[in-house]
Amino acid sequence: MSNINSLLDIKEIILKKKILSIREHYDLENATGTKLGEADGNLFQFPAKFVVIGTTGSELMHVEGKLFSLRKQFTIYDNTGAELGTIKKKIVKLIGEEYWVEKNGVEFMRVYGNFTEHDYQMEINGAQVASLHKKWVSVRDQFEISITGEVDNRVVLGAVIVIEHIEVSEKQSHQ
Repeated sequence: MSNINSLLDIKEIILKKKILSIREHYDLENATGTKLGEADGNLFQFPAKFVVIGTTGSELMHVEGKLFSLRKQFTIYDNTGAELGTIKKKIVKLIGEEYWVEKNGVEFMRVYGNFTEHDYQMEINGAQVASLHKKWVSVRDQFEISITGEVDNRVVLGAVIVIEHIEVSEKQSHQ
């Protein structure tokens, strides 16, 4: 099994964010620490864009933000430019955060969680298909992604990158 396929097929992924970097950079690893790929985005790019590449250097997917939108919105594309889904953030939620992913205007996945508690759950038709947990104590921001259901890994990875980007940028703008 090649590294490209393992990133797209593996069910336990560790996403590590470099804290001091000119760009938003994430390393993608398996549970044993083997690097499976990386994601890069620029801090001052409008709209925000992230590219996920495998260990061979080939693009696996990319995520692009929408420049003008009532709510935060990012579209996830495969390596050929075909749309995998668009993730949107619910504008008002009393407790926690909520996102949804849609394709061709039809919702197919909900994401519930709380950034301060560092946990998110992803559901399709009410069944959990993936979860995200941020480790509290680590030198780098580290996120454990567990894919437990039938869902495209690229949609999960794209959603995690978008959520982390939105939550951190909103936190910085409030300070």
